[in-house]
Amino acid sequence: MKILCGALAVLSALVAVPGTARAAAPAGGKSAPIRYAAASDCAKDPYNAEWCGPWWYRTTDGRRHPLNGVARWTEAVAVSGDGRRLAYIRAKDARLVIRDLDGRTRVSRAKAWPSTTELDVTRVTMSYDGSLVAVDCCWAGFTDHPARVYDAATGALLGRVPGVSVHDDALSFSGDGDQILVRTDDDKSGTLSVHDLDGGRTASVVPPRLIGDNAATAALNADGHTVAVYVTGRKPRIALYDLETGLVTATFPVPASGQKVERDPADDRITEVDMDVRLDWTGDSTLRMVRKVGFKLVRVKVYGIDVATGSVRLERAYAIAGTTEEAVSGL
Repeated sequence: MKILCGALAVLSALVAVPGTARAAAPAGGKSAPIRYAAASDCAKDPYNAEWCGPWWYRTTDGRRHPLNGVARWTEAVAVSGDGRRLAYIRAKDARLVIRDLDGRTRVSRAKAWPSTTELDVTRVTMSYDGSLVAVDCCWAGFTDHPARVYDAATGALLGRVPGVSVHDDALSFSGDGDQILVRTDDDKSGTLSVHDLDGGRTASVVPPRLIGDNAATAALNADGHTVAVYVTGRKPRIALYDLETGLVTATFPVPASGQKVERDPADDRITEVDMDVRLDWTGDSTLRMVRKVGFKLVRVKVYGIDVATGSVRLERAYAIAGTTEEAVSGL
């Protein structure tokens, strides 16, 4: 993993500070991993929601823990796929906070995003293993600041990735955590680009529409060229795309979400309503798909996928009620 040296890393490093509220741990043992973080909903209207009180998180042992001081906007919190770490934007000073299960925190020396007028559309993203954190912002064409990528353990600023916007683009980390995959919606099919951790672009392709239209859930394999996407619709599936050959190498079905589907007039395709999907490579040929569906009552299903055989296995399922925003690890 590359770490930039010199003034850039020093000025932007996250610094370890004593945790003021340490995560609860069972007597004689370690704290259970995080299942999800959430903000409570206090709206009576079943078709609307609004924040009511602070954020909190629930661990796999069923315990609920406070998460005070988090900014109140969409995607201000991210949880690592392994549930060992979370990151968020702090409300009082817009700084990035990275928190471990034992309560230790690292807080950025400066604001997570330079412009306070853009903070309500700022997104935090974590890698599957929680080693990397990205912060990006804004509507396409209205940001002058590149996405920032941090090493969550050391606090160093690894690099900056230009041209990423929250509402039209997607950013994720490769399975081994040494590359960044970005999907930008700058033409009809969008563009997929790969970056080193210092932000330097190493590849850029315009994929076929099957991949480009669904690349909001793109996941890059550790091999650096195999991309998996969730293809939304009445009969959802996983598609694999090779960045080097430009070919779709495989598609296979996954269970339907049960959600209402509708035609997106802008993209001229069928999509599932009130649904979010997270894909993570958990091995050279294995994926984990976390699908969050619904509104008010959110249903989460986690699937293990073997791309070599196309087998899809339901690993766990649970519901989250009474929340208006959720960041799910997949545990």
